[in-house]
Amino acid sequence: MSTLLRDIITIPETAGAEDYVLRLTEGVGGTRLDRTVVEYVVTDALAESFDSALGLVASALRDDQSRASFLSGSFGSGKSHFMAVLYALLGHEPVARGKQELQPVIARHDAVLRHKRFLRLAFHFLEARSIEETVLGGYLTQVQALHPDCDLPAVHQSDGVLRDAERQRRRQGDEAFLTELNEHSSGGAAADVWSGVLEGDEPWTIESYAAARDAAPGSEQRQRLVTALAKAFFTSYTSTAEFVSLDEGLSAISRHAKGLGYDAIVMFLDELVLWLAFSVRDRKLFGREAQKITKLVEAGFGERPIPLVSFVARQMDLRRYFVDAGSGMGSEQDALDNAFRHQEGRFLTIALGDDNLPFIAEQRLLQPKSEQARAIRDDAFLLLDRRPEVWDVLLDGINTDDTHRGADQEAFRRTYPFSPALVSTLRTLASAMQRDRTALKVMQQVLVRQREYLTIDDVVPVGDVFDLVVDGNQALTPEMAGRFKNARTLYHDKLLPELLREHKLDASGVDGLPHDHPFRADDRLVKTLVLAAVAPEVPALKDLTPSRLAALNHGSITAPAFRGREGTAVLAKLRRWQSAVPAIQITGDTRNPVIQLRISEIDYESVVEKTKGEANEGRQRETLKRLVWDSLGIEDLDGDAFGVSRQTRIWRGSRRDVEVVFGNVRDRGWLTDGAFEAGPGTWRFVIDYPFDEDGRSSLEDLNRIESLREAGISSQTVVWVPHFLSDERQRELGRLVILDWLLGGSGERWTSNSNHLAEVDRVQARIILETQRNSLRGRLSHAVQEAYGAAAQTPGTLQPQQGHDQVLHSLYREFSPAAPVGIDLGAAFGNLIDQAFTAVFPGHPRFEPGDRPVAVAELKAVLAAVEAARQDPDGRAFVEPSRREAIRRVANPLGAGHMGETHFLFGADRFRWDMLLSTAMGRAELSPGDPVKVGQLREWITRVSPPAGLRPEVSDLIICAWAVLHTRAWYRHDSPHTPAPEPGALTSDMELRPELLPATGDWASAVARAATLFGALGNPFLTGQAVAELTEVVTDRAGKLAQPAKDLIQALEPVYQRFRLPTDAATGRLATARGGRGLITAALDARDRVALVEILAHHELPATPEATARSLTTAAD
Repeated sequence: MSTLLRDIITIPETAGAEDYVLRLTEGVGGTRLDRTVVEYVVTDALAESFDSALGLVASALRDDQSRASFLSGSFGSGKSHFMAVLYALLGHEPVARGKQELQPVIARHDAVLRHKRFLRLAFHFLEARSIEETVLGGYLTQVQALHPDCDLPAVHQSDGVLRDAERQRRRQGDEAFLTELNEHSSGGAAADVWSGVLEGDEPWTIESYAAARDAAPGSEQRQRLVTALAKAFFTSYTSTAEFVSLDEGLSAISRHAKGLGYDAIVMFLDELVLWLAFSVRDRKLFGREAQKITKLVEAGFGERPIPLVSFVARQMDLRRYFVDAGSGMGSEQDALDNAFRHQEGRFLTIALGDDNLPFIAEQRLLQPKSEQARAIRDDAFLLLDRRPEVWDVLLDGINTDDTHRGADQEAFRRTYPFSPALVSTLRTLASAMQRDRTALKVMQQVLVRQREYLTIDDVVPVGDVFDLVVDGNQALTPEMAGRFKNARTLYHDKLLPELLREHKLDASGVDGLPHDHPFRADDRLVKTLVLAAVAPEVPALKDLTPSRLAALNHGSITAPAFRGREGTAVLAKLRRWQSAVPAIQITGDTRNPVIQLRISEIDYESVVEKTKGEANEGRQRETLKRLVWDSLGIEDLDGDAFGVSRQTRIWRGSRRDVEVVFGNVRDRGWLTDGAFEAGPGTWRFVIDYPFDEDGRSSLEDLNRIESLREAGISSQTVVWVPHFLSDERQRELGRLVILDWLLGGSGERWTSNSNHLAEVDRVQARIILETQRNSLRGRLSHAVQEAYGAAAQTPGTLQPQQGHDQVLHSLYREFSPAAPVGIDLGAAFGNLIDQAFTAVFPGHPRFEPGDRPVAVAELKAVLAAVEAARQDPDGRAFVEPSRREAIRRVANPLGAGHMGETHFLFGADRFRWDMLLSTAMGRAELSPGDPVKVGQLREWITRVSPPAGLRPEVSDLIICAWAVLHTRAWYRHDSPHTPAPEPGALTSDMELRPELLPATGDWASAVARAATLFGALGNPFLTGQAVAELTEVVTDRAGKLAQPAKDLIQALEPVYQRFRLPTDAATGRLATARGGRGLITAALDARDRVALVEILAHHELPATPEATARSLTTAAD
């Protein structure tokens, strides 16, 4: 017999009501807090979240600014536990600071936080009436508990107190009134040590009383009086009066807490977002309270002497609870979203993901009793069925996408005997259950229920959580409550009786059945189907098949005859049950079909019937346009004031602008002749609709095109005239328009047209209609492909039309487009754009990949390789492997050098533009030594044949490479332009002039000495521009050093004479100074740049270049 799981891990005999559930306000005190911290499991992700939280507090202290954060996580993700541990950390509790996993985080922030005193306040909102009541009232309650003798801040409305005080004064008289007021204000001998600080030391006089009474409500003077009156005469006022505004109250408690010696207030606001969500039906309350959250960080009234740091628990998936949850809920959900969207930029978001659950479950629920027990558990895990059809399902590897990636073997091992598929299901359903039914709690209850028979070899079936999740559980929202109610009704009234009938059982005897009775296995299967109907969004339960249904309940089908064919056995059962329970739907593949359970029959057509009038021609055109735009890959649906949508496409690695116009080609009132004329340098595509008014045909559109040609309009324009959709497809288009309108917007349309249905029925009706809408959109999208010639025509999709064989027509005489070619309309459009630009720019290089634009960084890399190759006698330069592809992509097709396997080659024979530009110079009657403007070079590149249509930055690379090849330097406005411009930065008024070059050896020496002597960094590559740049810098710095160098010699000579030192010595300070002065003089007297380079390379110095540089640079000192 297999080992019982209870012998491997600790399984209690009963599950405690508070196990794995924490209410923050009750969990931050005394031993409960210590226990929470000790039991808390810190994963790497949670450590990062604590780092963010402590960093937020530290930044509030450093900047003296209030801060706030949303703790974002689904129900059961541990937000309350996280806040409890953070509460302990900020209280410097030893049990929290000693937690090993948090040591690096604590150390990182200790310098700021360690010696600070935080007033930590915990608030629970689910029963709140207002934020002020909870926060300000909670402050008074918690501060009184911490500081029983302190005076309280005036955070309540004061008008009533002041009116009552006046009546009290008149009754008592001024003297008695002031005596009692001052007696309580001073606090007597037992006064709190802070009372003098908070209320001031001056006794009340009739004058100061009157002045404070007349002061502004938010003034410190008036608040001091209110506090004194409340303490002296109206002691019950603090618990019964209304509070001041949140803004005013937060300012007051900040001042008060500072007076108590605190450095910051840290507020833990548990269930605030959930309280707002449940309040959303009360529009007045919701609108009033939601906007207050910003006040936590933005002070609109009064100063805050110490910062407030707020941590707000926020559920990630609230939208699920409000979509179709009742009348008006769509617009209310928008209100909820808008309210929190306003806070996003002001609040840090700290995510507490569900991915922590396997680690927490392993540590707190599934920890083996010993290492021997762990080994037994691991051995059993290794023996699990690893067949893909079982293993992949258990790993939650079905219906994966970017948001749901499934789990791996290690995650399964951590939660064994609970599969990742079951854990994922519980995580999702936990959001719909009562807050005390978290995933961890349900897992514990399953273990307790099965304590007597669950073995180490068993995987907990998904169906076993039905009773805990659906049956006998109260859902959080009306929408989910409706689902649960219908699910329970279907199970108890239809499914369970059928199972009992088949197994010849009575309902009263079910509880006494052994755990391995065949009824139990069948019961798990139908319960899993019900769970799938309740939670269709759970990936593991979506589109269930018989084989997956069997895998999710691994071990339920035990007959040897069905080993490996469990799905077949399940399908046979389902077909039997379907005859008695029509709610079971079996669709698709006959061997492994999709199984669904329809919980109720919905009259969704009655909703559609109400909105038939919305399918007008205008909406049909707009919907069709959107379908075409989506198929073409166009984002700008509306275009400019003239209906022109401008798009940027990448053609042969070059960004190109195209224009798209959508309209009725035959209609001159809609599309004037000007609508068919493209902008300069672009192509325009005029696209017609695949339908028209009754009695109209596409032949009228073709006639309009002919009239444009006859009128002499010649433009880079293609007119796309589609075939018309059939009547059936147009009816489907009308249906899609209705569904788009009905299901779109903020939800009010759906609400007003479906309010005759029961609340839960609306949810199912919407699901049905959304499915139909998606199906219609897919079908019409394919019909669009056919209408525009991008797919083969299928019967019943298009109207037959004689004489309409061609859908593409060009108004540019040199271009005749081929029929659309591509796997879809978007690909066909891309091919059409390629055809069009190839027709006008056949000489454009093919930069591959052609769908990625050539970046300026790639152009710069080519230019750097050109400069390097020019330094080699053979025109070769080794290129680092990381740069080769970028250089090869641009240089080789452009003809600006050649990138081989390892070396880049450049010279006149490798630069095809050299001959073209030289020829152009000759035509312009310019000799090889004449200066040339960049504007001239660009013009000549533009005129190359066949036309290349290069982008400006690519032309810049050609010009820069030509300058390097011919050792030309850059000038602008008759002055050297340094540094040399790079591709993308050239201007037409720049000029390239020939530059004489020094010897290669002289250049290398000059670059090295210039760097040492003058701090001038020269390009190691010898080019005309490099010579111009270096000599320009050296000349400028030599000019600045000339006078200090001369003054240094004049200062040193008398010193040498005074101390009778030889002034003609070949070495020494004076000789070094004279050598530096000589170099400066020679450099400034150089006849030209080459001469200056030679002076730098060969000028003899009596000292090292380093010593000479020190002498020159410190001469002015």
